[in-house]
Formats: sequence, structure tokens, C-alpha cells
Amino acid sequence: MHNSFNHTILTLLSLFILSSCEKVIQIDLNSSDPQIVIEGAVTNAVAPYQVKISRSVNFDQSNQYPAVSDALVIIHSDAGERDTLLETVPGLYVSTRVAQGQPGTTYTLEVFADGQRFEASSTMPAVVPFLGLSAVKFTFGGPDAYAVVPSFVDPGTEQNYYQFIQFNNGRQLEQIFVLDDKNNNGIAVQIPLLGDTEIALGDTVTIEMRSIDAPSYQYLFALQSATGDVGNASAPANPDNNWKGTALGFFSAHTVQRKTVVVQ
Repeated sequence: MHNSFNHTILTLLSLFILSSCEKVIQIDLNSSDPQIVIEGAVTNAVAPYQVKISRSVNFDQSNQYPAVSDALVIIHSDAGERDTLLETVPGLYVSTRVAQGQPGTTYTLEVFADGQRFEASSTMPAVVPFLGLSAVKFTFGGPDAYAVVPSFVDPGTEQNYYQFIQFNNGRQLEQIFVLDDKNNNGIAVQIPLLGDTEIALGDTVTIEMRSIDAPSYQYLFALQSATGDVGNASAPANPDNNWKGTALGFFSAHTVQRKTVVVQ
């Protein structure tokens, strides 16, 4: 029984690895003048939403990104919503009027800072139901090797892209997993998430499953390929993003669902 299950998991893992390694992206990590870094999202969870604006540093400097204050930050949608965000602490801007993001809606973020205008748009995909989360023990990883396995059914009528964020005992892992449906279109999917941080017996593990659009997937995949993880979207790399204007970071409209399991 265990051998059969492990074989199934390995097969699924192979599909995951293939779908996540479909191309090589060259990224320039050379030193450069500081750039604006804008990180923001609208989700289908209840607002408020946040936008963080900072300034990049060179690759060989510490990951302390200076905040950018006094920017004008606006979110608007093709449904007619418009919200000017308030700066609550230096570099952090919070929405006040967009109540809850809706799948199928395109959201645009405009930022005016340092005498420049930046704009990015993202369309929130439909919710793909997060059906379950289990913890499994692997015989090939040592006596106490565990992984969590989210399960869902991929819709067969459209291209879908996913992001999984893992929390171990309330602490978010830096590694983020991205997946497309190239190898699992329209089927039930169970993906073991194998991160760099070990899971121990008794741990409480939460997975946040996001349905993301194609530009978000491409950006996150590029960051993951360049840095080994995408825990910090303001990493000093410059993959293609959805900003009009020379800015780092990304703006995404995505759905969020969470499930938790205790490893036992």
C-alpha cells in the first residue's frame, strides 16, 4: 500500500517538476541605479489591500529596501471601482474603498512616485476549489520525511496557473511553489510540496492556494528560477513584469484559499 502510494506521489511530483521547469530564463543581476519596487495585490478575500513601495539596492548589499513615501497610489477596476490608497506607515499604502476583489475583474494599479508614473493590470481568475490537504510520510526521504499534498480538480476549459504558499507552525516559508496545468489539464491533481524546510511529526502546516493569471505565473517562475525561491518579490533581479514604467516588483489580482493539517 505504502509503495503504491509513494509511486503515485513520485509520478505526480515528476509532472510537477516538468511543468515548473519548462524553460530557462536569463536574468541580469548586475549592479544598477536604485529603482522603484512596487508590490501589491487585490484578492477575493475581504479588504483592505496593501501596496508596498520601496527602492531597490544592489545585489551585493543587504536586503533592506528603503521605503518610498508620499506616492499617489490608485487602484481602479473595469467594473468602475476607484480607490486612492492611504499611506499608513512609510512606504505602505492601504485601500479604503475596494471592498472585495471579484474573479473575472481586471484591476489596475497606478503609482505616481519620484516624478514618474507606473501602471500595472491583472485579471483575477476564477476560483478553483481547494478540495483537501493531507500529510504523507515518504520512505525514500529518511525515517521522518513528511510532505503536504494539496488536492484540487483543474478545469479543462481554460489554462490555469497556481501558486502555493506554505506556513509551518505559523511561519511562512520563503520558498513558493508555482504550477501550470500543461500536464494536468482537466484532471484531479495531488501535488506533494517539497520545500527546503523539513516538516516534523506534530507540526501544523497551512497551505494557501492561489489562482493566478499567466503574467503572474511567468514572473514568479522567472524569480524562482533565478533565486531558488520567490519569498521576496523585491529580490534584486529583473524578470519581465507587468509594469508600464521602469519598476521592479509585481501587481497581482488572484484568489486565495487556505487549508491546514496537523502532521500525525
